Amino acid sequence: MERLNYRYYTNEQLAMDSIDSRLIKEEKILRRHLMNCVINKGQSLDINDVYEVTSDIKIMDKEVVDKIIGNLLKKNAIVIDEERNVNFIYPVSAIPTNHKVILADGRQFSAMCAIDAMGTAFTFKQDVNIESKCSNCGADIKVSIRNGKLDSYEPTDLHILHVDLNKNLNWSGNC
Repeated sequence: MERLNYRYYTNEQLAMDSIDSRLIKEEKILRRHLMNCVINKGQSLDINDVYEVTSDIKIMDKEVVDKIIGNLLKKNAIVIDEERNVNFIYPVSAIPTNHKVILADGRQFSAMCAIDAMGTAFTFKQDVNIESKCSNCGADIKVSIRNGKLDSYEPTDLHILHVDLNKNLNWSGNC
């Protein structure tokens, strides 16, 4: 990690493990598959449909999928609502947000927050364009990430507010 100096935090305080780093191989496979299904479908995924969309993952039968879904829930990698819809597979939101991500492959989706939107370049291992809104004033924000680096951004006086998410287990309620 590039060594930067921050006013209120050390680099160690700002560094955090990615959700992906907390998952075992099968959990990563199912998480990625669910993200792609939600992106391609453009809406939430009914939990009952998970078995249908995972039928093409040969290593996973219904029992394995159930176990992995439980693990992903415990690890806060996905969120399922009361109606049993998979609404969030971090960083993908099936519910529209102010943080639109356009992948280099042409697909589009909403991210959970602006920081998650920037992280999608690494999650999907491709360049991204982000169209967002300032959570404070509502101004339009555009960010492009190319080759894993910040390429361009508007407005030119853009600032990023970081929340110490290491203090929280459930990021969605605190980001």
